[in-house]
Amino acid sequence: MDHLPSAPKVDDRLEEQIQARKCSLFRARNDRPQLKISLLFKLKFSNAQVLECKSRTITQGLELEHFRQEENKACTQIFTISQLRSWTTLDISSEVLQRLLLLYDVFPQFWKILFTFGIKIAENEYTFPTIRGRCSQAVEGKIYELAYVIRRVEHNRRANSAGECPWSIRQTGVYHKLTYPHSGSSSTSMFILVAPSGVIEDDVHRCFPKSSTKGDTVLPHFSLHESLVVDSLRGWMEYMGWLEDECKQKTDRLVVWDASDNAGDRMAYFDVEDRQRLEQLEDYISDLMVILQTAVETIDRIGKSCRHHCQISCSIGTGCSCSYIIQEFEESTAEARVYAERAKALQSRVQSTTQLLTYLLSFEETRALKQLAQASHVETKALKQLAEASNLENQSVVELTKRSAEDATAVKMLSLVGLIYLPSTIVANFFSTEFIQVNEKGEMHISLIWWMFVRYGDRVWPPRQTRDDSNGGQEEKQMEAGDLRFRNGKDQAVKGLTPHRSLINHKAD
Repeated sequence: MDHLPSAPKVDDRLEEQIQARKCSLFRARNDRPQLKISLLFKLKFSNAQVLECKSRTITQGLELEHFRQEENKACTQIFTISQLRSWTTLDISSEVLQRLLLLYDVFPQFWKILFTFGIKIAENEYTFPTIRGRCSQAVEGKIYELAYVIRRVEHNRRANSAGECPWSIRQTGVYHKLTYPHSGSSSTSMFILVAPSGVIEDDVHRCFPKSSTKGDTVLPHFSLHESLVVDSLRGWMEYMGWLEDECKQKTDRLVVWDASDNAGDRMAYFDVEDRQRLEQLEDYISDLMVILQTAVETIDRIGKSCRHHCQISCSIGTGCSCSYIIQEFEESTAEARVYAERAKALQSRVQSTTQLLTYLLSFEETRALKQLAQASHVETKALKQLAEASNLENQSVVELTKRSAEDATAVKMLSLVGLIYLPSTIVANFFSTEFIQVNEKGEMHISLIWWMFVRYGDRVWPPRQTRDDSNGGQEEKQMEAGDLRFRNGKDQAVKGLTPHRSLINHKAD
């Protein structure tokens, strides 16, 4: 077994990133091969050369070492790493991948391409690296390496809910190692394709083997790049058309909205959700601009690499067909630039629509505040009227309180008068009765039956009350008869006690 070449130098920071991302990047599956290898051979047929394709798969690292040791005359080797779905792990173990990079001495910058794959919950367009190339010398000859990520957009064909984007942006990682032997023999290529589309895999297996290579030094070295570029630009026009339709729907609703301040019910043609949707569209377009700007740079660099390859491989004065594929790259670069300019125009349109919506929302808010102010004014007026009525009521209460105070003063005066004169009146009434006698000498005598005044005074003193005629006046007659008997008895009692009173007065003398 030949000794393996030394591993490319990897800095400590990159090594930490590899170890941290290893579990989320790689996972071998039992039902899927870890590597697909396509070998392209140049065969002479009549007066022309055609490409023949042979395929095989790798499931273990030892198989890859045995394949490396086998002597083959393939002009191009294509290693394909598959991915079951976007944002999932690659269908290869980290051991097999590191062995592949070690056997073919892949430069470390390719790891940055691999970091764009794997498990993730969101896409960050600013983490995608730009195209990177490197020239070096090796024992077998001059080496030129190229690595980049190329993006494409595809219809996801899922049942999307309202507001969800029906398009998905996917990527393909590409590594190309072009070797120019010192012996002057034909150059060879080694490709590593990470998650290519089905169109690219079909091109490798069906289209390339039918291609003629007579007088064409760029086939298949840069024809695969051309297929990748064409595949990446295929869906952007439809995607931008969908973004334009989404923006136009919002714009039309804003344009037809009646801004007149009419009374009554009005239909709300827009709300905050429209503002959020426009913000989402603006984010889509911002990502699109970053992707297209990177695509322009990538395609332009690939075209320059193709031109450089033509200068090395084609003899001066010999007619070659390199100009055709170089022109294709120039056309693709121009197409990507047009898409980038359209994305800028679309971004301006979405921003103007967002600004208009912001103005209308502010206008609607101002109108609502105006209506609220009017309602508040009416309410304030009603409260003012209520306050005035309350003030009048308070004045009436004050006046009533004042009169009550005056009445209380009068009652107080009457109470004082009654307090002063009522006892004297009672005393005077008592002395005016027959219980108090004054003789000729001016002497005062109190009857011994004065207690009858206290006992029966309520029958004599208060005035007689009129009874109800319905009783036939019986109660009134009974009361008059009782009073008459009482008076007669009183007179007899007084007469019978007269000698006794004289006796008392005589003893007192």
